[in-house]
Amino acid sequence: MAKWNIIHKVRYPPFDHHRWKAESVPTIEEKVHTNLTTEQIKKRYPEFVIQSEEGWLLERSFVSDDKEQWNGNPSVLLDESAFVNLVDQQRNGWYIIPNNLHSVARRLIHFAVILLLVTLTYLFIEPILSVIGLPSLGTKSIRLGLLDYPILSIVVVPFLLMPLLLRMIANFMDLRKQQEYFKNPAQSPIIELESQIQSGESLRGKCIIPERREDWKSVSIHWHVGTLSPSRKALVELSGRKLGEQPPVGLSTPLPHHWEEGLDDGTAGGEDAPMERQDIPGGVFLRPMRFSEEGGEQILGEDGKFELSPPPSQWPGSVNSELLRIHWELILKIKRQNKMPLLWVMPIRVQFPISKVDLDDLVVNDSRTEHFFIGKR
Repeated sequence: MAKWNIIHKVRYPPFDHHRWKAESVPTIEEKVHTNLTTEQIKKRYPEFVIQSEEGWLLERSFVSDDKEQWNGNPSVLLDESAFVNLVDQQRNGWYIIPNNLHSVARRLIHFAVILLLVTLTYLFIEPILSVIGLPSLGTKSIRLGLLDYPILSIVVVPFLLMPLLLRMIANFMDLRKQQEYFKNPAQSPIIELESQIQSGESLRGKCIIPERREDWKSVSIHWHVGTLSPSRKALVELSGRKLGEQPPVGLSTPLPHHWEEGLDDGTAGGEDAPMERQDIPGGVFLRPMRFSEEGGEQILGEDGKFELSPPPSQWPGSVNSELLRIHWELILKIKRQNKMPLLWVMPIRVQFPISKVDLDDLVVNDSRTEHFFIGKR
């Protein structure tokens, strides 16, 4: 009877994936030697492939000792591993949404840099333009302190400072919002799900909300599936490096953490989320998943019952390992009067579908938190 080995392949998009060509980043491969027979493989480890247009990849396949490829049908049984710490710390409980000014400031930075380059180029070629008889604009000087500056540069400087000012205002508003909410947090909802959950099928259940506050306009519920970043330790070790040495291609050097390590792969450079309170492990902003898709949404009525349609594409069930992480979650979105929405997140276990999952040409999501929920719902 054939013995099968489990092959995991990952080429996960780094934080700033637009700067990388996927083919330049090596594929991390893990071969797990097992004594599992064909029947045991069918029951526990279904195959799947998730990849983007650029070539970012998450794959699980099987090869026998004699190099035979697995062609069997996957099982619908659950992956038996527990939720990874990343889920417990950053995708479970109450979350808030960053201020829209973060997104506005980031877009304004590009405009400010282009304006600065155009201004410097114009000031450089202005003497040539004067020689050929073209009138100059904004080149007269104005004295500030002991130095003279072109009037045009004085006009441009506020545009350069505006993104920084907006970011400061947005961070201040976010910190105040965190402070106001956590002084009096709401009671967590109670979710009762019907039977086992399988990918490709509707999700049914009941949501009991212990309290509804006066400023809550509506409460909607939807579910969400996506991929979480692999463990940095696993990526480094499987690439043949050591944690204290130069990291492999696609990873940055490790950053100091003000909470528990292991909550990211180290590629974000501290830019994945706006300023957060440091006394809350994992933070208060829900990080986006790089590959993801949303299922159905429903406004909760008084009885709290819901039935949510599955995501449009067929996704694998729950996988919680150091290298491969397929994550499903249920999200309550509470719209509030004159305030940003409030989110409550509950991770859920989902069984694999009956057929093999093969997701091609997925779009990689922006990894910055302020881009996640804005404009989606």
